[in-house]
Amino acid sequence: MQNSGVYDGLRIECPQCGLYEAIGGRTFGEILGLSAELKRALSCATRQAFDSGQPLQIREAKAAEIASGHAKTRVDDNIDKLLHLIARRLGRPGGTASFNLNSDFTLIDCYTNAEFHHYLQFIADERLAESSFSGNVKATVALTLKGWSRVQPLSRPGGIPGQCFVAMWFTEDLRSIYESGIELAIRDAGFEPLRIDRKEHNNEITDEIMAGIRNCQFMVADFTGQRAGVYYEAGFAMGLGRPVIWCCRKDEIGNLHFDTNHKNHIDWESAKELRERLYKRIRATILEQG
Repeated sequence: MQNSGVYDGLRIECPQCGLYEAIGGRTFGEILGLSAELKRALSCATRQAFDSGQPLQIREAKAAEIASGHAKTRVDDNIDKLLHLIARRLGRPGGTASFNLNSDFTLIDCYTNAEFHHYLQFIADERLAESSFSGNVKATVALTLKGWSRVQPLSRPGGIPGQCFVAMWFTEDLRSIYESGIELAIRDAGFEPLRIDRKEHNNEITDEIMAGIRNCQFMVADFTGQRAGVYYEAGFAMGLGRPVIWCCRKDEIGNLHFDTNHKNHIDWESAKELRERLYKRIRATILEQG
């Protein structure tokens, strides 16, 4: 634990939680005051964000909200999360991925190493993977072709298979909605999210946006805040024939423009709800349709 370099900010790193920041004088106290279950869930949230290359910044009154997105995860969803995790580490069929059972169980929504061991054993029993264990410390895993066929998204005409462009208002107020809702749902389904403000480049931003939409397999567009750019980007994606998944915070549904208010929006009220419903929508409209 050390100062994060900003006023009243702490940078915390541990083997189970990864690296994250607690910003605000009361935030760390709020974290310590969470229930035992939410502390474990928050550990999963911070570790998975760190593993994805986007360490969390937890601000005042946000710790419980972030943690709730990783609490009570369905078993089937956790199995998919584990398979996608292994696939990302391997890149292609062949080779093995290694896990430390004592610290890596938070890479999916597990609270103990024993729970993680059960998941690894299950995917081996189902012939989705081949798993070997060195005592209670190390696991070595390789996906079978049956496992690869489960995690790889179906190809669609146009765009790069597996890539999802995210259009939304880039405000700090929606940071946790993206990190604990949209981003996790997209990754849970086996896709790679692209949010243009988080991409490193030296080009004109509008050129990068157009290229990102052209290259995506589908788009997730959240209209909270009623930003004109989100409407424009969704329209551009539709013009290219890219599927668009429509989202908006429930209290703003009545503000949607008449050109789009007839669309089937995911009307969410929390990051946890958005993550669950968006994951199901991606499964139903992108993965399960050719």
